[in-house]
Amino acid sequence: MSAVVQELPRRLITRLTVEDFLYREAALLDAWKLDEWLALFDLEGSYEVTPVGIKDPETVSRAVAYFLVGDDYERLQQRIVRLQKPSAHVEWPRSETRHCYTNVIVEDENDTDVRLRCNFITRRMKRGVTEYCGTNLFHLVRAGDDFKIKAKRVILAQDVPYLHQGTVSMIL
Repeated sequence: MSAVVQELPRRLITRLTVEDFLYREAALLDAWKLDEWLALFDLEGSYEVTPVGIKDPETVSRAVAYFLVGDDYERLQQRIVRLQKPSAHVEWPRSETRHCYTNVIVEDENDTDVRLRCNFITRRMKRGVTEYCGTNLFHLVRAGDDFKIKAKRVILAQDVPYLHQGTVSMIL
């Protein structure tokens, strides 16, 4: 490690490495490399898209609300398999997407975990353009020099789903 990097505060180094990880995650989704994207997850990881228009979407539990997506690792794995089949009509041919992350904030970190939030805009181009935006909450666990996703929670910034957004067929 260079002397300049050693002088940087740990939190800044963490944020820079986390941003690099997030940009790689977004690139995998945009390239439709879903198997490689899934490999970013811890085997106990989860992927959730909270219901819209609810109070406290950051802390609501799937036990008390119906999530748009509420996948543990196994269900996420099955979702990936289904999305890659021609029988997934809503995504065949697949959508073109662009995932953009901004305002990355490391909220908490220690030697094993990093919790962060970032804003996002995901543009889906298929029979027109649909935009999704909101906040992603990530719980990452350190895996050597990299991270694994322990939890990704997507909070859409809207109070009701638009008619054409009623089902989330691609990964946000």
